Amino acid sequence: MQSIDEIAQTIASHLSIFEDTSTRERPAKRRAMEAVKRETLHVKNIDDASTAAIALLKSLRESIFMCSNSAIESVREQTVDILKSLLDRCERGKIPNSIVDSLLQHVLERLKVEATEEVRDAWMLLCATLLSKLASGKIPVKTGELFMDIMEVAGNDPYSEIQKQCAILIVLYAKDQPKSVDYACEKMVKLILPMLLHKHAAVRVKGIKAMEAVLTASPKGLHLLFEYNEQLDRQPVIPSLIYDNSALVRDNLFIVLGSLLCSWNPRDRYQYGERILPIILSGTLDDLPSVRSTCKASLSDVGRSCTQDLLDADIIKEIPADDKQVIATGLKHLVHMCYDHSVSYMLQGITDFITVKQEIGLDSLKLFLEYASSDDLVKSIKKLVHYLFIAYANHTESTTEDKIYETLNLILQRLPSPEIYLDALLPRLESKSLAAETNGYSGIITAGVVLAFLKHFVKTVTVTDSIRKRILASIDRPYLGEYIDREKLDGLRSDIA
Repeated sequence: MQSIDEIAQTIASHLSIFEDTSTRERPAKRRAMEAVKRETLHVKNIDDASTAAIALLKSLRESIFMCSNSAIESVREQTVDILKSLLDRCERGKIPNSIVDSLLQHVLERLKVEATEEVRDAWMLLCATLLSKLASGKIPVKTGELFMDIMEVAGNDPYSEIQKQCAILIVLYAKDQPKSVDYACEKMVKLILPMLLHKHAAVRVKGIKAMEAVLTASPKGLHLLFEYNEQLDRQPVIPSLIYDNSALVRDNLFIVLGSLLCSWNPRDRYQYGERILPIILSGTLDDLPSVRSTCKASLSDVGRSCTQDLLDADIIKEIPADDKQVIATGLKHLVHMCYDHSVSYMLQGITDFITVKQEIGLDSLKLFLEYASSDDLVKSIKKLVHYLFIAYANHTESTTEDKIYETLNLILQRLPSPEIYLDALLPRLESKSLAAETNGYSGIITAGVVLAFLKHFVKTVTVTDSIRKRILASIDRPYLGEYIDREKLDGLRSDIA
């Protein structure tokens, strides 16, 4: 049996022919490459194959790297196969950092210049193999940065198959090196963006899976997926995926977001859930029944996780027997914990100038408010009324108006007293407010919207003497004739008589 040194010397003699990187002497180079492959196979017959493979990588890697510069495509492709076969023999955690980094550096260089998609794909597979041979847990910072540089180049590759391989590598890396991901979470999230924005749905799905792996390891970069990119004039990525033209993409999005909320610890669940919750709620209103079903299932799982949090924190003494109650209990808790940020985000949605988005926003808001506590509604009533006012002022379809009134109905049902609603609405009829156009709308529009809201209000609630007096005191002011037809005011008076 040959020793390691003898095998290395034999391989080196064959590799010398590749110092000539041209296409000359193809038959000789083909025979030399076959001989190298045979010699590397002998490693598996050595007692300590791992040590032998590492020794060959250490002594011959620069010579092998030289082959990847060949003008002959088959030589470049077989070079990757040889390196991969040696890595396959190595035990996990045994490869010295110097060898790892030199391999990664070479892969990075080759991905930038390699002309053939198949060879670039082979280099990406080599990276995955190398990653599997690293010790679990924490790797050196330099090694992590090299992996991320490779992912960045591959993530922007013109071929979708390479981008898919990049997504797979990100998933493997995030699961195997969570500490490294936590250290550079924002950079990792940025690596995923090209895949989430790719023109092919299959790549976007892979990107969503990569996003899940990264954010499971560390949610700290989540905000980047919800921010407008001013430099590129690009809308927030995750909210845009709600309207993706591929049902498969939307389906995977809602599954992954629900999975993230369930997998995070309670602190992260409520800290980062405020961004994710509105997205999942909107998914329950998707056009396709299958996507709606997926999203409702994800939402139910989230509710169960939150109820378990309440039990673990000793806030409740036992899990309710009825599963629907379990889900509702958890979602009420989640909405309460995420209320301020989530409601602000959702209110922005109901003012969208695109009707379908505005109506989805209104339906999502209504579903969200069904789980809101009375205290949360009271503290946010001015903001709720303000955005519903804007939605009504800008709406163009009768269906939108119906949805606005449905949301108002829910709010009025949940408030401790309907007069809290009047506290937020009636000051808009004051002379200074109308004249100064403090709502951002003309006095005529403001008065018209308030009048419409009041007419709906008196048809929805029991009109007490106190409510009647307050409304009459507001609409009996002489200056209102400048903004509203007297006939409309008289109509409201008749409604509350």
